[in-house]
Amino acid sequence: MKLKSIPFLFVVFLTGILFSCADKEEAIPPFLTVDTKTVNFNAAASILDVPVKTSIEDWTATVRPDGASWIEATRNGSILHIVVSENKGSDTRRGEIKIIAGKLSEAIVVEQLGKEPAILVSAEIFNIPVNGGDLTLEITSNIEYDIIIPAEAVWIKPKLENRSGEMVKKVYQYQVAWNPNETERKAEVVIKQKNGALEKRVAVIQKAQSGYSGSSNGDIKDDIKVPVSRGKASSFQPGGEIEKSFDGDMNTLYHSSWNNSGSNYFPITLEYFFENQESIDYIVYYPRTSGPNGLFKEVEIWVATEDKPSYIKAMDYDFQGVSSPTRVSFEKTLVKPKSIKFVVNSGAGDGQGFASCAEMEFYRTNPDNTNPLTLFTDLTCTQLKAGITMDEIEKVSNNLYRNIALYMLKGTYPREFRIQDYRAWPHPDDWARVNKTSTLSLLDNPTGISVSENEEMVVFVGDTGGYPLSLKIQNLNSPGKDGYNNASFYPLSPGVNKLKVRNKGLVYLFYHTPDWQTAPQVKIHFATGKVNGYFDSQKHQASDWPRLLSAAVDDYFDLLGEHAHLTFPTNDLKTYAADNGDKLINAYDDLVRMEKEFMGLMKYNRPTVNRAYFHAMYTSYMYSTSYRTAYNVSGADVKRAILDLKQFKLSPWGPAHETGHTFQTRPGFKWHGMTEVTNNVHSLYVQTQWGNASRLESENMGRYNNRYENAYHNSFVKKAAHPGEGDVFCKLVPLWQLQLYFANARGNADVYKDLYEKIRTSPDKSTPGEQQLEFTKIMCDITGRDLTRFFRLWGFYTPFDDEVDDYGKKRITVTQTQIDRTIADIKAKGYPEVDEKIEYICDANWKVFKNRLPVQPGTATKSGTKITMKGWQNVVAYEVYKDEKLMFVSNMSSFTLDSFVTDDTKVFAIAYNGDKTEVTF
Repeated sequence: MKLKSIPFLFVVFLTGILFSCADKEEAIPPFLTVDTKTVNFNAAASILDVPVKTSIEDWTATVRPDGASWIEATRNGSILHIVVSENKGSDTRRGEIKIIAGKLSEAIVVEQLGKEPAILVSAEIFNIPVNGGDLTLEITSNIEYDIIIPAEAVWIKPKLENRSGEMVKKVYQYQVAWNPNETERKAEVVIKQKNGALEKRVAVIQKAQSGYSGSSNGDIKDDIKVPVSRGKASSFQPGGEIEKSFDGDMNTLYHSSWNNSGSNYFPITLEYFFENQESIDYIVYYPRTSGPNGLFKEVEIWVATEDKPSYIKAMDYDFQGVSSPTRVSFEKTLVKPKSIKFVVNSGAGDGQGFASCAEMEFYRTNPDNTNPLTLFTDLTCTQLKAGITMDEIEKVSNNLYRNIALYMLKGTYPREFRIQDYRAWPHPDDWARVNKTSTLSLLDNPTGISVSENEEMVVFVGDTGGYPLSLKIQNLNSPGKDGYNNASFYPLSPGVNKLKVRNKGLVYLFYHTPDWQTAPQVKIHFATGKVNGYFDSQKHQASDWPRLLSAAVDDYFDLLGEHAHLTFPTNDLKTYAADNGDKLINAYDDLVRMEKEFMGLMKYNRPTVNRAYFHAMYTSYMYSTSYRTAYNVSGADVKRAILDLKQFKLSPWGPAHETGHTFQTRPGFKWHGMTEVTNNVHSLYVQTQWGNASRLESENMGRYNNRYENAYHNSFVKKAAHPGEGDVFCKLVPLWQLQLYFANARGNADVYKDLYEKIRTSPDKSTPGEQQLEFTKIMCDITGRDLTRFFRLWGFYTPFDDEVDDYGKKRITVTQTQIDRTIADIKAKGYPEVDEKIEYICDANWKVFKNRLPVQPGTATKSGTKITMKGWQNVVAYEVYKDEKLMFVSNMSSFTLDSFVTDDTKVFAIAYNGDKTEVTF
């Protein structure tokens, strides 16, 4: 038997943690429980022990005064020991024992027969759950009696095992049927003296249906884990023996030898042996919980049984380096297995790769589970069979299936979000690899389902076409931390999946494959958990937003658009976006779309399919990392900035900046030293496209008027090399000037689109210095202009050799030889030089360049080191000289020099084309 290779599914644990634990155990609230609230005795002296459940060590039991003469209550560990003396009187007597544990208390009623006829019952009211169950009625009496159940109470039936105790005490058991009604039902059971008037009445009250609950408690029985008796591996690293892969501990792992240099390193064989086992139906492979080394890729699976002890190949399976658990099912049940062998032909990691495994588990399906096909058309349990009636539903003992069927029959089953067809998505790693960027979201398939820790989760999965699926359950609520990795992962397979949830949170489906465009949609039914919902602008209307948000039950809520996906606290969304969540996600969509268009993804038919993921966290401030950008919502300022639509549109810098990190094209436009620079070309583009002032213009620089002035001062006056500039905004200025000149002033809106495409399609240079120089060549090529003077002014062609700290120290070297070669290459192409002073273009003056406006003189005054201009127009910069040496540059009408103005100080107003007009005072 040979199965086709399974397409690519790759899940990365950024912190390397599969299972997330709380920092400390939660304190258990005090409790006191006594299941037996009434005890009955015949007239004889008697003894009874009653269990007491409490978290409080010191508890006491006291008999009320009216029973103190005949009741004795003593504590024996967790047992209350009750002794009653003989009742020599005629009447039934009654007393009470009070149990006290701290501030908690419980009472036990004690009744004892006398010589007169009497009937005592263990309870006078029985409250039965909606799903029915056993009703145990204990009767203590000294007379003969009949038990009368009303004829209309057909839902209460005696069980065959009704039994008698001693002559005066009898136990009767009844079976209460499931209540399919949305009204409570009641019956009164009468215990009546035979041939007499004495009677006792007992009320039986059963709860009504209150809507589909989405809960399960043992309705689906666990599959049976098949133990491994021993294992054997052809290669292992000491401390990472194969036994670590079946020790029940996800934090230990098998690992092949670290020395993988040999030509015969692969294949690596892992053998698992079994003794006296009935069968195996499937395997669950749990990859290591941190790092990629050894994640299985191409594997052969061989099997041996008692009947066929020699290995027979069962299948080829391509795990494709998955980091999430994967379930592999045998086409036919493996009967009486002796061993299973994995021949690992390839694995992830450096060099040739390795083989590793956190756990390998083997299972056989539980034969005692109810077959859902008695009610439903297929194993997704999404449609009743034709003609199914209430009588047939009532006969089903499985509460979960029965409740699903009931509400489907009524036409009120909550299908929205519980039942959905899920599409496949490309893995974001694939797109990022081709386009040289970071990665977009893995969470493009939210389910709208919220689950609780330790909840029993039941998921019905339709035909997967052989594609691997898994779930991520994510709890962002991690005070002081980032909750993205506060998560657990679970493999899914076609049919019934029962999962024991390890952490609370929202559920996301992972369905990634390279052939995502042709992969089939998979129908999935989340029968348990709570519906939290989500808002998707691509399928919901604006009017759905308040309905969906108000119905949310989880602490967090998902908003999805075409390009963006947000997950933020539900209450914060209610505070800041209660009426316009649709507009908020549209704005984020617009932000991401603009950045993608800016870098030419649409122009060059490279659209992203995965969305950009924005989510809440509780550490640091804001940041971008693989698959997401994160925002600290501990304080109101950030919440308002990112969730209040008006504030967000006025100041989108934070999310635009972090999204810019995701799209940084590396290394050609993100060489070392530029991590916090080139992403800000995106930030400025979004900021100004939304009609806001450029941060380069508006942000105060202390003694300098703005970023341009500081940048000019460092580059033109101090002759600083571009890699040596410490201010990331000053390093940004020339990059933004290229956009202002070519796109704004000269109408070449595609300048950066073409730059990014050239970088994407060109071989990468190996060092930061080479990458910087290559950038200048590419910019000349895509504009068709000689920009060497511009880049020389800005320090790109200044020799440099030093360590630069940019999230880690690295040496940047730019030699004069490299510079000369670069300039020569550009000059050889014969591009015309730019004869305009584009080094002085800024957001405030680009229209002067566009319209080629001449300088119109005004007046000037000086006071100490401060110079103030009045009436001057179309000036792109003021240059200050001393002894014919450039000392200062500003593009502001008022500026402060480094030293006092003297007689030999000259100031010139510079026009767009470089013409100089001397300023007189």
